[in-house]
Amino acid sequence: MSRFHSSDESTLWRRVLLYLFARYFELPLLSLSFSFLRGRWKRLGHNPFIRLMLGWTLAAPFARLADTAKPFPFPQILNWLEHVDGPIAVGPCRCRISHQACPHPLETDIVIRSGVEAWSKAFPEDYRLISLEEAKEIITSCHNLGMWQMVFIHCPAHGGTEYVICNCCTCGCVPYILNRELGQKVYPFIPGPYISKTDLARCEGLGECVKACPFGARAIRQGKSHLVGMCFGCGRCVEACPNKAIIMVKRYDLHGIYPEAVRAGTV
Repeated sequence: MSRFHSSDESTLWRRVLLYLFARYFELPLLSLSFSFLRGRWKRLGHNPFIRLMLGWTLAAPFARLADTAKPFPFPQILNWLEHVDGPIAVGPCRCRISHQACPHPLETDIVIRSGVEAWSKAFPEDYRLISLEEAKEIITSCHNLGMWQMVFIHCPAHGGTEYVICNCCTCGCVPYILNRELGQKVYPFIPGPYISKTDLARCEGLGECVKACPFGARAIRQGKSHLVGMCFGCGRCVEACPNKAIIMVKRYDLHGIYPEAVRAGTV
């Protein structure tokens, strides 16, 4: 079974940078981003010039050099979590406490590996060690609320450190909002290791998967559900389909088919 892995997990400079990010930069950046895109300054943030400036001078380099996300389907994230080395801790979602504009549960920030050290040291009163079973219970509870899971990666351009499993939603996840508002070219996510695939024989074109997809990747074409955009692999469409017409398959198993099939709408 694959493990969460970082080639430079134990290096001092990576751990120091992660701590500094957690202690001093994360909340201000999240608050500022939300304010411009969905909050009190959104009229200013929708100005094309300001959006272009903030996107390419702040969001774009941050996503590539500092922090971005990779979605995982619910069953797979539970399985992967069993193979994460070291302690696990949980604390309040950094996005939700930064803007206080989301009704979803707060204690959902599941830090792993070097994330445990960084966030527990930065906010010792907010984070507590938990068992694998409790971490799974938190993820399951969030999943049942219609949320999805993303693994966040620190310094993705330099090998990457997977440090937290976030339970995300469309109304509160600031990185998700950055990706949707500014686009994949400006604030890119890393497509997860799985991609959704439709069994056209079972699909009745009900459209529940279209409504469930947080990335707008699906549409009904000729009475069937097709991928019409980038599937990041969160798996929400699988849960939404009453006919069980969608499954998640490993992305690299579609080598030679994807992304051509996505463009053609046949996957």
